[in-house]
Amino acid sequence: MENRIMLKMPRQIRLKTEFIEGFGTLELIKTIISGAISGVIAYIIYLIFNQPLISTLIVIGSLVISFIAFTKNRNNFSMADSIVNILKYQTMQKEYKYMRGDFDS
Repeated sequence: MENRIMLKMPRQIRLKTEFIEGFGTLELIKTIISGAISGVIAYIIYLIFNQPLISTLIVIGSLVISFIAFTKNRNNFSMADSIVNILKYQTMQKEYKYMRGDFDS
């Protein structure tokens, strides 16, 4: 058995490089990927409707939404993490059906 000493890390110390509080390299990569996907979708919409303003707003809007969704709060959870946890919880729940009946016979 090794002698280990557990130390509490203060909240102010960040272990990863962050550009702003809660938004680091991993979140930037996720935002770039979602921006690239929305760029492809916006280009397809541009080819169909020939409206550059709509396509531009789609890309900018998706980048803003993904930035907000992937930024982590002080508890190290982002909005996307919370949604994933809710979906996991919902799929773990089981439903048991039962019937009440007369058992006099």
